[in-house]
Amino acid sequence: RALAQRPSGIETCRPSVRAPPRSLGPRRRPGHPAGRAWHERTSMKSKETFSPKEPDEHKPELQDVIESIGMGPAQIFWALLGGGIWLADGAELLLVSSVTRSLQKEWQLSSFMKGAIVSAVYVGIFLGNASSGGCSQRFGRREMIVLSYSGIFLCGVLSSASKAAVALMGIRFFGGFFIGIGQPAWLSISAEITPAYWRIAMAAASQSLFVVGEMYISFLLMMDDLNMQARGSGRFLGMDVACRQSLHWRLLLRVGALPSLVMAMLSMAYLNESPVFLALKGRTREACRVVESMGRQNQSTPLSLDFKKPVSHRTDGSLLQQMSRQMAVVFSPRFLALRPASGFWRVSGLAGNGTESWSQGVSLVIMSVCFTLNMVYFGCLFAFPQVLPTLMHGQAASELLVGALWELPGLAMGLLLGISATRRTALKFYLTGLTCAILCFVVGAHGHPEHERLMKALLFIGYYGIKCLPNIGFIVAYQMSAEIYPTEARSMGAGLALACGRLAAMSSPLIFECCLELTGTYLAFFLMMAALCVSNLYMIDFLPEPTRLEHDDVQDLQDAPLKSSDRVQVV
Repeated sequence: RALAQRPSGIETCRPSVRAPPRSLGPRRRPGHPAGRAWHERTSMKSKETFSPKEPDEHKPELQDVIESIGMGPAQIFWALLGGGIWLADGAELLLVSSVTRSLQKEWQLSSFMKGAIVSAVYVGIFLGNASSGGCSQRFGRREMIVLSYSGIFLCGVLSSASKAAVALMGIRFFGGFFIGIGQPAWLSISAEITPAYWRIAMAAASQSLFVVGEMYISFLLMMDDLNMQARGSGRFLGMDVACRQSLHWRLLLRVGALPSLVMAMLSMAYLNESPVFLALKGRTREACRVVESMGRQNQSTPLSLDFKKPVSHRTDGSLLQQMSRQMAVVFSPRFLALRPASGFWRVSGLAGNGTESWSQGVSLVIMSVCFTLNMVYFGCLFAFPQVLPTLMHGQAASELLVGALWELPGLAMGLLLGISATRRTALKFYLTGLTCAILCFVVGAHGHPEHERLMKALLFIGYYGIKCLPNIGFIVAYQMSAEIYPTEARSMGAGLALACGRLAAMSSPLIFECCLELTGTYLAFFLMMAALCVSNLYMIDFLPEPTRLEHDDVQDLQDAPLKSSDRVQVV
């Protein structure tokens, strides 16, 4: 129609082969209100695309962003899901230590075999702690925690169907391995998502779940047999159960594994990965989403989501190569040089001049502290179910429950000391008090019968002190093991510290049985524990006082000489 109405004398134009321009639509036209907003967003994106990026040195670090969010429901939710690994740990360890007497009677086991069943759990925990660092750094902290819960439940169910001691020992070994693989992963997450001031509180809150696990098993033991010595069949949890000996241990193992199943399901659905780990792996968008969700849950605006990207050196290679590099960092000269951080050596000037940088044997000392701590705690955890039925007639199971409750004041003291005092002061306080408690227990158990009331009072003071005071050490020592290493080697450092502790824990049942068999009494075992605490007391001055997390400059730590810039920041 347009061609028909053209003026005369004008030639007909060839139709264009190009398609007409595509309409922007009413919402994208500049005159439309929505169109103006669209054009503004488009222009902003183009400016961001072609504008120079802000230099990394002007951006805040991710740890500073987390500090700006503060403590709140996000960290509490993390503690309930990830810290539940301590609940499963407490339930499994007390349950295995408690049923060994029934296993000895039913299967006619020797004292060595009875101790070896419990030691197999600690051997598995030792290997799990040692391998958790590399696995957590490669696959993620969250995946290790979920795997830990699932494996603990599976091994608990399988061990209840064991027909021989060797089969039970093998299954409990793998159960211990799954326990150990999740603990360093949670320690790393806890240190990375919590503001510096609240890290001790976070450690105390998560480790209090260990007490919840012990209380759960103590309650099951009380329902089964109050004194843990009665014979014959009966009813347990509303069911008729026939058993030749005291405890219905098969059903106890099944019911004791239920918390791990619940925590595995909740963690798979709701547990987030550490934002520091995600940023270290280059998954910046995921890290920003996690930080943003932390801000929403805490009702706090993050400082900035455009943070400085952490540097990771030489992330290529196999899992074994990455683990060897992380171990090289942990055992580098920076963390192995034995010079005291304070005390007589520094005051007198015998260790060097006043301007010299002070480097401490952090790795050796923290591993020694964890070794003594676990030797005392888990040795007594195995010894008390064997000793209390002979000392507290008619109330052994109830006293196990009361002893578990006495761990809560220890956690509270650890929280207060961790916030108000230095790390070294808290460790010295726990070692001194624990030595006194062990000696009170020994005197009360072997005292003269003429002073019955005094001896009974000393017995209970010692027992409750042994259950209470080690929790101060667990909070402070484990927190230090996660603070003093760089991000890339943090899980490995925490895992090796835990592994040294588990090395002591797996040998403690055998040491108790050997002392009992050689001397005919458990007095030598408790005196050995007191001597370990005293010797460990003099090593605390070698530890530093970390004020913030170590960062990621780990490229040359393996073979770099000690320099003033390499020292751990101390107060």
